[in-house]
Amino acid sequence: MKRSIKFIFALVLVLTFAVTAVSAAAPYETYTYSYAGDVQISPTAYNPEIKISEFGEAGILKSPNDILYDTTRDYLFIADTGNNRIVVTDKNLKVVKILSEFENNGKKDSFNEPYGVFVNNDGNLYVADTKNARIVIFNKNFEFIKILPTLSADVLPEGFAYTPTSVAVDNADNVYVVSMNTNMGVISLDPDGKFQGFFGAQEVAVNPLETAWRNLMSEEQLERSESYVSVEYSNITIDEKGFVYVTCSDIDRYELYNAVNSRSNSSSYAPIKKLNPAGTDVLVRNGFFPPVGDINFNAYKGEPEPSQIDDVKLLENGMYALLDTSQNKIFTYDSNGNLLYAFGGNGEAAGLYNNVTSFTWNNGKFYMLDAFDGSVTILERSEYGALIDEVIGYQETMQYEKADALWQTIIAKNNNFDMAYLGLGKIALEQGKYEEAMEYFKIIGDKTYYEKAYKLNREQLLQKAGFLTFVAIIAVALIVVFLISKISKYNEKLTEKRHSGRFFDEVIFGFYVMRHPFDGNWGLKHEKRGSVRAATFWLVLSGLSAIFAELGACYLQRVEHPSIISALSNTVFPLLLALVSNMCFTTLMDGKGTFKDTYITISYATVPYAVLTIPMTIISHGLLSDELSILNLFTTVILAWVLMLVFCGLMSVHDYSFGKNIIVCLLTVAGIAFMLFIGIVFLSLTGKVLSFITSIITEVSYRS
Repeated sequence: MKRSIKFIFALVLVLTFAVTAVSAAAPYETYTYSYAGDVQISPTAYNPEIKISEFGEAGILKSPNDILYDTTRDYLFIADTGNNRIVVTDKNLKVVKILSEFENNGKKDSFNEPYGVFVNNDGNLYVADTKNARIVIFNKNFEFIKILPTLSADVLPEGFAYTPTSVAVDNADNVYVVSMNTNMGVISLDPDGKFQGFFGAQEVAVNPLETAWRNLMSEEQLERSESYVSVEYSNITIDEKGFVYVTCSDIDRYELYNAVNSRSNSSSYAPIKKLNPAGTDVLVRNGFFPPVGDINFNAYKGEPEPSQIDDVKLLENGMYALLDTSQNKIFTYDSNGNLLYAFGGNGEAAGLYNNVTSFTWNNGKFYMLDAFDGSVTILERSEYGALIDEVIGYQETMQYEKADALWQTIIAKNNNFDMAYLGLGKIALEQGKYEEAMEYFKIIGDKTYYEKAYKLNREQLLQKAGFLTFVAIIAVALIVVFLISKISKYNEKLTEKRHSGRFFDEVIFGFYVMRHPFDGNWGLKHEKRGSVRAATFWLVLSGLSAIFAELGACYLQRVEHPSIISALSNTVFPLLLALVSNMCFTTLMDGKGTFKDTYITISYATVPYAVLTIPMTIISHGLLSDELSILNLFTTVILAWVLMLVFCGLMSVHDYSFGKNIIVCLLTVAGIAFMLFIGIVFLSLTGKVLSFITSIITEVSYRS
């Protein structure tokens, strides 16, 4: 019995720990964004390994602000701000050194709320001793070297308070400092601490209307008004080539919203920048969206809030990770700005946090510093995360065959990952498999890369069949010219004899109307060259042409959700509304045309659209965006042609003067607007009535 009880107790313990381990493995969702901006849930990229809140002899951290992994010794440096010290641990978070007091030229010295740490290639430690307004430097043995003191007032703008919070050092030991409440950019110091200047200031968001208003203000009013200044940087790091990465969490949310929705690759209003020595931002932003963290946020004040990007860390293969301190999340990007995976969140479980202030990365592990409880959580890369990082490495080194195989493996694990299809498309593009690349880009809806592949594919096809294509174009052109000539001659014969009453002749007469609007409309009304059946034919053909243009548009022109209703609402429906509206006003303004005459006139006016839309839609399948703009110009000309025929036809059928016809046409447009308004109100009220009836039925069914 005792053995059985012990066995059961041990089994319960094992099961308890197993459940804890599984639940702790993924307390958050890992996700990315599709090309369309939808959230795509992914397999877990990083799992929580361990969370430590007490650090042996160092005890509990108090309001720590920065953590850094030193690859030269595999040490972690933590700026324990509230305890005025730097805590050094090994990679397993075992304390190696507590640095709080040091000898400074024979005198004891100490830190005062140090915010930031950095270790250069020689292993020297740089501490941003914030409240002491200085940078303190130690060698790799933690021995004091020197202090880069407070900057003198003669090199700084008036009223400037030097309060260093973050520091980075390049290979030449030049020091770059982010100072609290500084909006002039990054502070650059030489190795001896001499001020070299500011660079990389963030752009200011100014409302154009506000700018115009301020130009009208007096000097006294300007002094009392809000001044526009550049926002300040929040953190800094540097890569091996000397490029400085800075973050800014105080970007104007409306400008950030515009950047996301326009897929902007501009450095204006960017929360992450990569600055060259001249202070110019050279960060590549060629991803689906600019690297801003979460992209689904409210443009104005309200929920959800935009991400607050307060830290950046460099990974391998050109990748970098951003820390969103508002949601305690990590967003990882490749060198082109493509979001690879995002994870984290608020909470108490391992992998969730209350107030992450900093993080660092090394060899497939993230170290997350939570200032709320002074804890450090280690996240370990999963198999899926390792696959993503590995394939990015192959792409960076242009090992496309290996990258192709890995992307296929990743899709097998996560087929809901647009970045994988983008990667496969780029590889196919590099290998000259243009049609295959087009299919991959079409899957994710990336028209930019699709067009690149399409252009190369078209050039390849033209090289193979260029002569035959030229001959086909000439042949089609000759056939069109021949048909136009035949139709013109046939219509000329029709005008010289009595109306035959044949449906074919009535339809063909539409080509005469489109070239001779006044004579043609005279013939329609007074010589009965047209008919209701022929007019209906042209109106129906126009509707079918609109549907074909909507559903059969080339991929570069295709709308996201094409529909027959949408096609007809842009062509046939407005003409029918115009018919009803025009008859209402012409009845009051002595119009000579009947409803039948007006219907025939308006329907025959659609001939140019009915005849030319389908061929132009077919031609569009062989054009690029720049060439499509020319085709769109022709479409605009066709619509103007139709409106001109309507105007001339109404003027002729109602026997109006030019001026009176303009007035009636304007009233017709106003009538259309009024009918649309009434229709919208009616539909809205109908919806509310149906909703009310539905709620009553639901309530009755519940009570019964």
